[in-house]
Amino acid sequence: LKNIKRGRIKEYAEKYGVDYWEGERPWKAECDVALPSATQNEINGNDAEMLVKNGCTCLAEGANMPSDPDAIDVYTKSKIMYGPGKASNAGGVAVSGLEMSQNSMRLNWTREEVDTKLKEIMKNIHTQCIGASRDFGCEGNYVDGANIAGFTKVAEAMLDQGVV
Repeated sequence: LKNIKRGRIKEYAEKYGVDYWEGERPWKAECDVALPSATQNEINGNDAEMLVKNGCTCLAEGANMPSDPDAIDVYTKSKIMYGPGKASNAGGVAVSGLEMSQNSMRLNWTREEVDTKLKEIMKNIHTQCIGASRDFGCEGNYVDGANIAGFTKVAEAMLDQGVV
């Protein structure tokens, strides 16, 4: 619809008989899982409260910071499964790194090999986030775990390189 016909979401909604709210954001919809993947700060605290009220139990960011700080507070306090962009969106960065590795080593991995490597990277990110949240007294808080794990990785690299 978008790439070939340059159509709009409204056309999709009309064709398939689904809800479409002209000029509104979709975060009032009943859902189990939300995947904001468009723009920074597209979900505010009120939107997040509506998502939780309407049954959302899992939100994973597919963009850079689509949830504002008030929304993140709602997710954390509500204890829904929340994957901050720096963790859940890391796959794109990881694939770019894998591509650079292939190029510099003059290798050509199959799609399946890249997928296997990416799955392992994402599992490691999850393990690091959960471990950091546990080790620093905020067990299960993926936001804090992702921040701590990321900070620790950079700090250790700086020490290894003799920067600090």
